[in-house]
Amino acid sequence: MSFPKIHFGDVNQYATKIDETNANKKVFIFIDENTQNWLSHFQVSTFKNAFVLVLKAGENNKNLKQVDLIWNFLNQKLANRNDEVYVIGGGVICDLAAFAISTFKRGIPFHLVPTTLLAMVDASIGGKTGLNFKNLKNNIGTFNHPKTIFCDHQFLSTLSQKEIISGMAEVFKHAIIGDPKLWEHLANQHIDSLDYEYLIPRSSNLKMKVVKADPKEEGERKKLNFGHTVGHAIESALLLSKKPTLHGFAVAFGMIAESFLSYKLNLCSLDTYMEIKHKLSVFFKPHLDFNIDEKSVFGFMAHDKKNNHSLINFSLPKKIGEVIIDVEINKIEVKSILKEFKVNG
Repeated sequence: MSFPKIHFGDVNQYATKIDETNANKKVFIFIDENTQNWLSHFQVSTFKNAFVLVLKAGENNKNLKQVDLIWNFLNQKLANRNDEVYVIGGGVICDLAAFAISTFKRGIPFHLVPTTLLAMVDASIGGKTGLNFKNLKNNIGTFNHPKTIFCDHQFLSTLSQKEIISGMAEVFKHAIIGDPKLWEHLANQHIDSLDYEYLIPRSSNLKMKVVKADPKEEGERKKLNFGHTVGHAIESALLLSKKPTLHGFAVAFGMIAESFLSYKLNLCSLDTYMEIKHKLSVFFKPHLDFNIDEKSVFGFMAHDKKNNHSLINFSLPKKIGEVIIDVEINKIEVKSILKEFKVNG
């Protein structure tokens, strides 16, 4: 299996290399509506004659309707497996367009240009593609790696502070699961003075290292699921109630809740739980005050693809820098502990 090369810094420094890749080929660009104004930023000659499709952003648009748009567009333009595709946008578009591309004629070569912090450190890395189906988060998907990933933090200059904070959830997660030095660095970071030149490569490279060790999530890679069993359930429940939240906020809440689970199961110390809770609560305040239907959240947790029958599968922290995978807990016990978390956590 080949893994993508991640290029950090101004994407235009790679313009000549991109043009060489695209020589004598059709070029397709899928870009989200929030990013389309950035097209003029690219100094890539072969982009000037590219076929461009603008897609709707937002979790509620991560659906089959948009996949159908992509498939139709590629068919109308007579795309084939000798062509090159560039996906430019946030995590939703990276996941969605990559899924459509991976299933069109069994896959066309593609490249990702993530434009949000969340996409740079998480969604663009690992080869996971997907869409939401009947309100189930990433229920349909494939594994399909891009050829290259271009992480240019200039794109972050137009993001709202809320989007930046959301993206930082995955950076915190990577620190907790495998990088104590990054965790220490984050203790001194403020949202208005984030060191992207340190944070993005550090976080991205950690995820890529884990993915290379376990491409299909059969072992080591499961540690990346920390915070996501609860987080994805919250996302799905809020999406169903038409009050969607950003992915990072749901995951940040999920990391606190799952750390409490770990503490109650004697897998981590009270000090570890309190440290995670304190840092995340401070950084993500006031974005973790969700008004959610508990029954709906537990229902979505029961549908989590990592589960084994009546057991819910978690990846839980042992200490900062170490996570235990495949912690399977009876649904009744999970519900009991999380109810205690809501009251006392």
